[in-house]
Amino acid sequence: MKRLTAAAAAALAAACGPALAQGSVTLYGTIDLGVLTIDHASASRVGYVPSPADGGGLTALKDGGIGASYWGMRGREDLGGGLAATFQLQGNLNGKDGTTGGANSSGGTSFFNQFATVGLAGAWGELKFGRQVSPMYYAMASTDARGARYFGSSLTALVALNSASGAWSGANSNPAFGTVYNDNAVVYNAPAWNGLSLSAGYAFGEVAGSAKANVQESLAAIYANGGLRLSALWYNGYGNNLDTATALFTAATGNAAAGAAAAAAAGFSPTANTNRLAAVGALYSFGAWTASASYFRARNPAHAVVPNGSDSLDLWSVGAGWKPLPALNITAGYYRIKDNRNAGNHASQFAAGAEYALSKRTLVYFEGASVRNAGANMNFSPVYATRVPADKNVRAFMVGLRHTF
Repeated sequence: MKRLTAAAAAALAAACGPALAQGSVTLYGTIDLGVLTIDHASASRVGYVPSPADGGGLTALKDGGIGASYWGMRGREDLGGGLAATFQLQGNLNGKDGTTGGANSSGGTSFFNQFATVGLAGAWGELKFGRQVSPMYYAMASTDARGARYFGSSLTALVALNSASGAWSGANSNPAFGTVYNDNAVVYNAPAWNGLSLSAGYAFGEVAGSAKANVQESLAAIYANGGLRLSALWYNGYGNNLDTATALFTAATGNAAAGAAAAAAAGFSPTANTNRLAAVGALYSFGAWTASASYFRARNPAHAVVPNGSDSLDLWSVGAGWKPLPALNITAGYYRIKDNRNAGNHASQFAAGAEYALSKRTLVYFEGASVRNAGANMNFSPVYATRVPADKNVRAFMVGLRHTF
């Protein structure tokens, strides 16, 4: 990360007026690109909605093996008395073609699709307003030996949970179970106390006449003491999947009015409590070794489901890491999903990777994963943002380069 030089900061402050006169701005980002080989890629046109359509094998340049490429800027102004004003703007940057941004909660596209916040920070903690990462993500990633990577991790397992609902297309960032990003959000991060960090988030639904419609709520806790780390998260949402369910029922009936009526009859509405995710995790590091385990409980309290979908899923994971050299990190993880609604439907993934740091800011990596999908709503993918056919076993490998600036 590079802070603006004194001369550049002074020039920028002079051009923009007093707003930057007593603050600082940091420009930063990451480019992560690699070659992906996967033996089965989805040929479906309905996003992450499970489909048996198999497009066959694929070898391609892919953005994001460890994590997505992105760029951003953040700033801080000391207000005195230990109080500071903060801001952060950050969005995806696809290194393949230079496109920027991504889907927001309403199904549109945002340039700064990861962070667009302003806030206040002090000894009492930090309060941030705007589009931002839900506290649940940090808890989830903190106790995954694979670190919620884009290739084979708790993050790809979370996507698989949402796909298994049958009613999430990926067209917006408010999926079926939990949410990584929230629009219209207020997040409070409390100061750490005896190793315990607590965070809470509330995303306004902004629907006239209803204080509950489309609201999203989250709580997260992380405890760290020596090599031990424990995490817990709770997420609750209303109105999730209504748009996708309506589109699916409309396609099935051939009529928009009939599709909307069928979605409503199935229990989907802006105020239906369709999103409930709870999880606990643990990670322990000892010397060069790390071990982790977690359990996720995904439920749809309104029991609003589409055909072949699910309102009740469980996810277990175990992971391990080894650093034989300071620059070399080897990790592995196993993730298993069980569908409690559709008997016999399940999916599992084993992933492993090695990353070698060429410097503090540049690393090369190799990742591999094998997935077993059993059931019409199981399309667990080894790689984030790479869809696979349902009820199909899949293998994938990727070699890449990641540079942070």
